Amino acid sequence: MPSSPTLSELYNQHSGLVSDKWDSYLSVYERSLAKYVRSPIQLLEIGVQNGGSLEIWSHYFSNARAIVGCDINRACAGLNYDNPKTHVVIGDIKMPETLSAIMKHAESFEIIIDDGSHTSQDIIKTFAQMFPHLNNDGVYIVEDLHCSYWKQFEGGLFSPHSSMSFFKALTDILNFEHWGLPNSRLSILEPFKTPPELTEAHLAQIHSVEFVNSMCIITKKEPSCNILGRRRVSGEVEQISPVKQVNNTYNKAPPQP
Repeated sequence: MPSSPTLSELYNQHSGLVSDKWDSYLSVYERSLAKYVRSPIQLLEIGVQNGGSLEIWSHYFSNARAIVGCDINRACAGLNYDNPKTHVVIGDIKMPETLSAIMKHAESFEIIIDDGSHTSQDIIKTFAQMFPHLNNDGVYIVEDLHCSYWKQFEGGLFSPHSSMSFFKALTDILNFEHWGLPNSRLSILEPFKTPPELTEAHLAQIHSVEFVNSMCIITKKEPSCNILGRRRVSGEVEQISPVKQVNNTYNKAPPQP
């Protein structure tokens, strides 16, 4: 079976509608999304602009069941695609009627990309609304987070309510089982006033939070995949630091005299 073109190759060869991505993003997408290349995935991209990325995604994911774009700009309704599985929904992603229109094309997604307004509150509210619609083993990617450091996008380096501060808070949620506190996962997000669509159960499905320059990549898995699990100790020779087994777990034993 011939190999599929890389995302960089598709961008270099593309001559249709304009797509605007930073060069470093392509390698991140290649690494994060390559496993879906031959799969019948459903993808949502928030922020269509000139529409070129939807064309490229439809080539990269040639077996996709649905490639859906959403944009608040009504001019995007005039974009036309040869691929009948590519759709554009016009509206504010945070509004129920827009979500309802998206759900007519796909009720859930393996890939969600936020390349929308880039303002912090929009990013946070969109994540709260759309993460529940991401399938397990799915990937949620937010672009252009450098805007989180700019006041005109409701951000700043030390802003406690910026989108970067929000995603940093998600890294604490990954380690919820070690808090040793009665707090819920949701409690750490209270300063961000997240919509009620994002529940404790959804937060328990966050498997990883990765940052690269201007991007955040969140993966979703069943809660059982997100705990530390059983400690495994193999070998028999405790030459430096003895360990002892207690109730099927291991703890360091005090050093021997």
